[in-house]
Amino acid sequence: MKVAIVGFGTAGGGRLSGYRSVPGVEVAAIVEPAAERRRAAAEQLPHGRVMASLDELLAEGGVDVVDVCTPPAYHVPVAHRALTAGCHVICEKPVAVSLADAQELIATARSHERLLYPSHNYGTSPMMRLLRQAVDAGIGRLESARFQILRDRHARGVHGFRPDWRRSRELAGGGILLDHGTHCVYMALRLFGELPAKISCTVGRPVGSPDAVDEEAAVRMDFGSAVCDIELSWRAGLRANHYSVTGTEGFLRIDDDRVTAEGPDGPQVLDLASPSRDQTHLDWFPPMFADFRQTLADPGRWHVPADEIAGTARVIETAYRSAAVGGAPLALVGDDTRPGVHTVSPV
Repeated sequence: MKVAIVGFGTAGGGRLSGYRSVPGVEVAAIVEPAAERRRAAAEQLPHGRVMASLDELLAEGGVDVVDVCTPPAYHVPVAHRALTAGCHVICEKPVAVSLADAQELIATARSHERLLYPSHNYGTSPMMRLLRQAVDAGIGRLESARFQILRDRHARGVHGFRPDWRRSRELAGGGILLDHGTHCVYMALRLFGELPAKISCTVGRPVGSPDAVDEEAAVRMDFGSAVCDIELSWRAGLRANHYSVTGTEGFLRIDDDRVTAEGPDGPQVLDLASPSRDQTHLDWFPPMFADFRQTLADPGRWHVPADEIAGTARVIETAYRSAAVGGAPLALVGDDTRPGVHTVSPV
């Protein structure tokens, strides 16, 4: 399988390292418009093609999969062109910044009989595996979840492009809600197994800068008989991750590298590598790519990641709409009745 990486920033560089850890895959090309980043790509891929434009890649061909690792503003146009050129696509999150864009891209993939797969790497993380196990077999009926992601600033991009692009609405599409909130939303969809009935959200921006992207967000996903609360901040003064699920028969809580659980077997305390320490999460890539391969081999499952892309976009867009009206609970935007849930093979 030959892969082309489009965008050689933090995500693209991490992805190149990730592909080297999986057998049967060759990174055949890297597309990067910034000259400084092309030089870095050429150093790391001395026997591959490094080029400045997607046009050049698609004209030459010779790749099976295009992995989109650009800032969000470019996700849809790059993915659309790759799909129409006959390539399968893996795309960084958020795949699209609006539900309409997500649905259009999904339709393009379907009409060209190609797989569109989101790089939702938190779905194959150690903490997600523990949360999933607790929900499936340890804590009874799921009643609530709480995700808290605290940062002292946004993740910095690489030199040679724009290190602070996450603060640009033009490039990022939104702030921390769209950036890290996407991870929390698809994790919740997988754990609860359905779309929420209502969303409420408030966001915080720098004082006196109403057009700035959101730096804080508080979201409630209301599933009717259960809720998921998400708290996100780029201005918390520290880096920390907290995840918890509570059911009728117990709970599991992850505080960075410490796991506390209580269920039918009594209390447990475990250690876990903290996800807040490494932005690339290279060890999460092989199981995610294994799921991509399994999905690629079964076209009957191609709708599953597409459903999650659309479901996640619906939640995020509804959350921003709720924030615009003071945090009032709103029904999900859109009328797609698909579940919006991606079930990943056990890892």
